[in-house]
Amino acid sequence: MRYLSDVNLRAVLTVLISRAGGSVEVTNAELYDAMLPGHGMSERFLVEQTDAGIRLSVAAPASEKS
Repeated sequence: MRYLSDVNLRAVLTVLISRAGGSVEVTNAELYDAMLPGHGMSERFLVEQTDAGIRLSVAAPASEKS
C-alpha cells in the first residue's frame, strides 16, 4: 500500500482521534509548519502494510537522513 485514499485517510484519522480520547488540538503554528515546512518540501508519509493492518510514519527529509 503506497498511499491512502480519501476514504482510508478518514478511517485512519477516526481511529487516531478516537485513541487520543476523541479530540486532537493543533495550534495554528503546528498546522502552518506542517503545511509549509521550513525545509521546502512537504512531508512524505510512509504507509506500510502489516499483518494486523497498516503502519503510518512521516519520512525524514533527505537532509536529515544519515
